[in-house]
Amino acid sequence: MLTELGPHEGVSEINYDVTEVDLPSHPKNQFLLSYWRGKQRADGFVYRSDIAPAELKMVLGGMFIVEATDDGHDLLYRLVGSQNEQRLGMRYMGKRFTECFSAEMAEHQIAFHKRVFESGTPAFLRGHLLGIDLEYVEFETSYLPMRREDGVFQMLGGMYDLAEKA
Repeated sequence: MLTELGPHEGVSEINYDVTEVDLPSHPKNQFLLSYWRGKQRADGFVYRSDIAPAELKMVLGGMFIVEATDDGHDLLYRLVGSQNEQRLGMRYMGKRFTECFSAEMAEHQIAFHKRVFESGTPAFLRGHLLGIDLEYVEFETSYLPMRREDGVFQMLGGMYDLAEKA
């Protein structure tokens, strides 16, 4: 799938092509998955209150946290690591998917996140990103579902360049 991500300084669009994979290969996504599994409670859920940013220093630049909003019809970026914002050439934190992406991309990503929320199991995408420096970058993204204490779904994730190994 080749999809427009949104407006970017000096670039009219950023595209990507992704495939879902069973497990992460990037060490930082492997770390996030292990961390997430270690935070699962007896009910099988991970709660936002259990996530400690100080424990995630090595992955913060590529991390993100999104949450469902508008009764699940949109998603909101609560946290976006500086490396991702730099790579994509746009500030995402505090914005909705429908503000950041083309209508098609937002619809696809919202549906994908809903599926992960409903299943309660992690998901991983691997693909190619045409970045702001106009080179194709191979990336991997992890999607790790969690909840706030009030029941609102959130997603802990990481997006990392596969050329960056640690």
